[in-house]
Order: sequence, then C-alpha cells, then structure tokens
Amino acid sequence: MKTLTILLLLFLGNTLFGQISGNSVIDQNYTNLRQPVTTKIYLTDSTFVIQANVLANIIADSYVAVFGVSESAKSLADANTNIDKRIQAFISALTKSGIAKDDIFVDMTTQTQLADYKITGNYAEQFISGFEQKKNVIVNFTGIQDLGNLVTLASGFEIYDLVKVDYIVNDITPVYSKLFEAAMEIINTKKKLYLSATGLKLLPASQVYGESFTGYYPNQMYKSYTPNVTSELYTYYDDSKFRKKDLKKNTTYYYEKVSHSYFDKVLNPVVTEPAVGFVLTLQIKYEIEK
Repeated sequence: MKTLTILLLLFLGNTLFGQISGNSVIDQNYTNLRQPVTTKIYLTDSTFVIQANVLANIIADSYVAVFGVSESAKSLADANTNIDKRIQAFISALTKSGIAKDDIFVDMTTQTQLADYKITGNYAEQFISGFEQKKNVIVNFTGIQDLGNLVTLASGFEIYDLVKVDYIVNDITPVYSKLFEAAMEIINTKKKLYLSATGLKLLPASQVYGESFTGYYPNQMYKSYTPNVTSELYTYYDDSKFRKKDLKKNTTYYYEKVSHSYFDKVLNPVVTEPAVGFVLTLQIKYEIEK
C-alpha cells in the first residue's frame, strides 16, 4: 500500500504593505542604499572636527507615471495605427479627468518583428508573422491619491503596465538650507558639551571640513519579500503516475524608508506616504587655542 506523507510549513513574517512605485521594482531589489556613519570626532593636538547627520522626509510636489502600451499586428502600419487609437482614447479620458495636455507625453520605445514557424511534417521553417509596436504614455500629476484613477482609466483601454512612478521635488534648495541649519545646531550643541568635558578653548574661526548631500527617492527604496515555504515528500515505491503541486510563492514588494537610527536629527519624521529622504552629513573643523 502506498504511503504518502506531505509536511508543509508556511512561515509568514511581519505584515507587509505594498506602496506606490510601478512594475519596474520587479527587476530591482534594493538593500538599504545608505547607512550614514555615526557621529565622529577627529582630534589632533591642534584641531578637532565635529560631524552631524541629519535627514528630512519630504513629500513630493508632483509625480510622473509611465504607462507601457504595446500592440501587435500583421503589418507595422496596422500595429502603429491601432496603438495610436488606444493611446489617443486614453489621452482623451485623461484630459476629461482634469490632466492638462501639456502634462502628457507619448514616447515611442521599440518596434520589433514577431517570428513564428511553419511546420511541414518534421520540418519547421521560421518566418516573420507580424510586428509589435511599443510606446509609453508619460503623465505628470500632482496628487498621489489620483494614481488609482489613472490606473483604472488606463485599464479601460487595455493598458495594464504601470512601468514606474517618479517623485518630483520642485526646489531642493530650501531643503538643503533647513538641513544645514539643523546640522549646525547639533554641531554647536556638541561643541559646547565637548569643551565642557575637556576644558579646551577654541580660536574664533572655523571651517567646513566636509559635507555630503544626497536624496533617496521612494522608487529606489523598494525591497521584495517572499514567504518561506518548505515541504517534505516521502514515497516508498516508484509511481510514475504520481504528481505533486506546490503552493505558489507570491513575492511582495514594499517601500523601505531610510532608517532613522543613524541620524542626529530627523525633520518631519512621521509621514503617511512614501517620501523623498534628503540626507546631509556635515563636518566642521575647529582650531584649538594653545
């Protein structure tokens, strides 16, 4: 008598929530792109350097969604005509929903030949069976909550590929200025504490020893997660008719913000949607009075 034992273990970690990025994350799995080093003090007999790491979470001013459209036909002319009809209908629906025509752009990406085989007996001969035309519809919009409506509109014209979503911050200069001011406040506080602890005196002048200013956008910060599925299968004799079907391993993609653990201060620490993380590392060098 055949004995079959199947042991299946499903391990589901923390609950994960999908965020807004587009299908481009499927080919990317970013680790934590940057982990700022902890605050360092560089000390010699005549100078020392104090460092501050600060982060600002900034909600984007606008967004750019890229929708991929493809069409196949016997001739390239037919493929191009058919794809343009769908795109123009999509654009018309977008403008009726409130998107300005100036905020929509169509980008032709590729046109390729399609191959098939003609089989005669045991002989197969390849031939060109048609053409495929691909274009992108690029849409600029201001409210991330509107993306769901855009996806629904696109699906009405058999456009299902949301390629990516870019996050746009119009003016980075004020962000840099706020981070610089915050970093200097931290450095001045640390300087007072260090001088109090050491009894040193400093010359009035100081200089910027080094800085790094970087932005990390949500579509760069996605990671993937697949629940661990393990199974054991035991059979005591060969059975050529036996088949088994494993559970599908469903991969989840989620937004992993820049960790706050590495910073002296975080501006706007609590956000309810993916934000652009701007990081400033600032070093100031002081001369010790002898």
